[in-house]
Amino acid sequence: MVAFFYFRSVLSQRSLDEETACPSEVDGVTVLLVDVTDPMNTPQRQDFRNQLDKLLGQIDRYEKLVVVKVDPVGDSLLAPVITRCNPGSAKDVTDVDGNPQKLERQHREQFVEPMTKAFESLMVASGAARSPVMESVQSVALSELQKSGMNDEERTLILASDLLQNTERVSFYDGLPNPKEFVETQAFQRVSTDLSGVKVELWMLQRDDSRKTQPNALHEFWEYIINEQGGQVTRVYRVSG
Repeated sequence: MVAFFYFRSVLSQRSLDEETACPSEVDGVTVLLVDVTDPMNTPQRQDFRNQLDKLLGQIDRYEKLVVVKVDPVGDSLLAPVITRCNPGSAKDVTDVDGNPQKLERQHREQFVEPMTKAFESLMVASGAARSPVMESVQSVALSELQKSGMNDEERTLILASDLLQNTERVSFYDGLPNPKEFVETQAFQRVSTDLSGVKVELWMLQRDDSRKTQPNALHEFWEYIINEQGGQVTRVYRVSG
């Protein structure tokens, strides 16, 4: 019986990249796209960090977490702040079919600690004049969510932002467009992408003037345009503060 468990353990183990701890084929991918144009207040930072810590616990063994900041897209797509996979932890094996202590150490050193360090960098506002949220969604969809061979994998996009698009072509500071009319415009066609099969969470970072700039119609607008691109909004969360 011991030999059986050992053989099964060997078969279930995968060769992992030394830097990212990712296998050649991951079981799922979550992209955390963060818009930190404006500084967060103290309650927001704490709640945001609470959500990030919960997210770490939701990434299963051999699943990938990619962190990207909202930024203008130039000659190349946006580069991740960090990419890591969960290599597994003590709960994924027993003393019979593995080494729980070694796996727990690997989980901490290769996944939790690098991600925690990256999360700290997300708390600093960029102070950028523009907030190209839609362009950034398009970028991560192309670079991370539409890769070949990913159709059967769990794919999630988490957008942490005030959801206020602000570029030369489209600025919500000029007023929120009608979503049905907006999806027919050339401006939308430039930034639209394929989100088919992607589950989307909206973590809304509230502004001091949220009653004016972030009405319910704002997240409803995003739900509409995400649905038009084939995605499904599964959660809308207003970050405290």
